[in-house]
Amino acid sequence: MSKAYRAEGASLGDESFELSGSAEFTEAVKTKPQQRSESSVSIFSAPDESQTAAQLIRKAQDILVICHVMPDGDAIGSLLGLGWALHKLGKEHTLACADPVPDSFAYLPGSEAIVTHPEGNHDLVISLDCSDLKRLGAAYDQDSLRGVPIINIDHHVTNVGFGRVNWVDPSSAATAQMVLTLIERLEVPLDPTMATCLLNGVVTDTRGFRTPNTTPAVMEAATRLMTAGASLPEITEQVFNRRPLAVIRLWGRALSAVQLDGRIIWTEISQAMKHECGLSSDSDDGLVSFLTSACEADVGVVFIEKDDGTIDVSMRSMSGIDISSVAMRLGGGGHPQAAGCNLSSSLVEARERVLAELRHSLLEQTAPLQH
Repeated sequence: MSKAYRAEGASLGDESFELSGSAEFTEAVKTKPQQRSESSVSIFSAPDESQTAAQLIRKAQDILVICHVMPDGDAIGSLLGLGWALHKLGKEHTLACADPVPDSFAYLPGSEAIVTHPEGNHDLVISLDCSDLKRLGAAYDQDSLRGVPIINIDHHVTNVGFGRVNWVDPSSAATAQMVLTLIERLEVPLDPTMATCLLNGVVTDTRGFRTPNTTPAVMEAATRLMTAGASLPEITEQVFNRRPLAVIRLWGRALSAVQLDGRIIWTEISQAMKHECGLSSDSDDGLVSFLTSACEADVGVVFIEKDDGTIDVSMRSMSGIDISSVAMRLGGGGHPQAAGCNLSSSLVEARERVLAELRHSLLEQTAPLQH
C-alpha cells in the first residue's frame, strides 16, 4: 500500500472509481461545511454521512489516512483495511500513525507501510478511531494540512466533531465496523486481506465479542468478514494469546507494583522498566484489561511514561461504571468502559490527578446506589 504498491490498483476499470479534477473535488467539499461542536452528543451523525465520505474519497487525488496515537487493534485494523480498499481503487494514499505499530498487530498485511511522519500534497485527510485532533499526534501537521478537509470516522461517545464531515456512530462496536460500511459504499469487493484487518479491529475492540456493545449487527459484520476470508481463530490467537517475551517480563514488573485505591486498581510503567525488559513499544498490550479482572476493583488504570516524556493513561471499568467523562475532563476520550488520555506531567503528578478524578467520579456514580 505504499507508493510502490499503488500503481497496480490504477488499472481498475469501473468508471465510478475514476479520479475527478481538483475543481470538482473542491466544489464537493464546499457542500459540507466544517462542523464543530461543544458537545459530543450534537455531532452524532446521520446515516448519509457514510455516503458523503464515499463521495469525497472518490473525488480525492491524494489521501492521508491517520489513526490515533498509542494505536489499538481497532485503529490499526481500520487504517489497514481502508488502506487496502484505497489501493484497490487506485488512489494515491499514505497511511500514518504517530506511534509505531504494536507487536501484536505486526502480523496484519501492510503494517510495514504505516509511517509516523507522512509527506506529500494531500487533498483529503481521513481520521480513523480518533475523538479529537490532538489524538492524531505528530502524524497530523496542522501547518501543512491547513485547509485540507477532514473526514472524521469514529465510534467514540466523546468525539468532538472536528471534521468537515463527521461520521460518528457510538452504536458501532468498532470503527472497523464503520469502515466495512464505507468499503461497501465505495463498491470495493471485500477480499481476505481487507477482511482480516477489519475483523482484527472488531475482535479487539469487543475483547473477543464480550463487551456490552456486541450486538447482532456486530456479529453480522463479523460474519461478512469471515465469509470474505478472515480467520477468527487466527486473529484471536494473534491478539489475545501471543506476546513477546519482553512484554511478559514487563507485565511481571508492573504486576508486582500493583496498588489498590478503594475500588481502583492501578500500576505504572516507566521508561526505565521498558528499557530493562528490552521493550521499545509504549503500548500496555492488554495489561489494563487484565487488571480490571480483579474481583476487588471496578476500575483499572495503567500509567505509561512515553519516550517523549508525556504520560499515557489507559483506563478500563466494569459494566455500569462510566469513565469516559473522566478521560474527557483530562483532555482525552473513549468509551464508557474503555477510555484514556495523555498528560504532560511526571508519573507522580499524572497518577495523583487521575486517581483524584476517578475517586470523585466513582463516588458520584455509586452514591445513588447507597440510598
